[in-house]
Amino acid sequence: WARFAEQTPHYVLSNTMTSALWPKTRFVRTFEDIAALKQQPGKDIYLMGGARITASLIDAGLVDELRLIVYPLLAGEGKALFATTQNRRGLELRKVGQLSDGRVSLVYGIG
Repeated sequence: WARFAEQTPHYVLSNTMTSALWPKTRFVRTFEDIAALKQQPGKDIYLMGGARITASLIDAGLVDELRLIVYPLLAGEGKALFATTQNRRGLELRKVGQLSDGRVSLVYGIG
C-alpha cells in the first residue's frame, strides 16, 4: 500500500496548507479547481473526507458516484450521513457486494 500511495497523485482541498509529506501532493483551493481536475484525462478521483465536504461536493455537482461500506453494529444516537446537503437527489443502486465480517459494499450513482 505504501508504494502505491507514494506513486499516486494526491489532491488536498485546503485554504491554509502549503506543504505535505506525501510526494506528488497538489493543493486545490476551490471547487472550480476540482471541476477542472475532473476534466483532465485519467482515472477516477477518490474522495476521502467527512460528511460536510462530501455533501458540499455533491451540491456542487462534482460527485458522480458514492461507494459506501456498511458496518453491522448497533450504536446510540448518531447524525445523518449527509445532513448538510442542500438538495434531495435520487440515487441509482449500481452494485451490491458482500464483504467479510458481514460488511456490505454499496455503489450508487448520483442522479
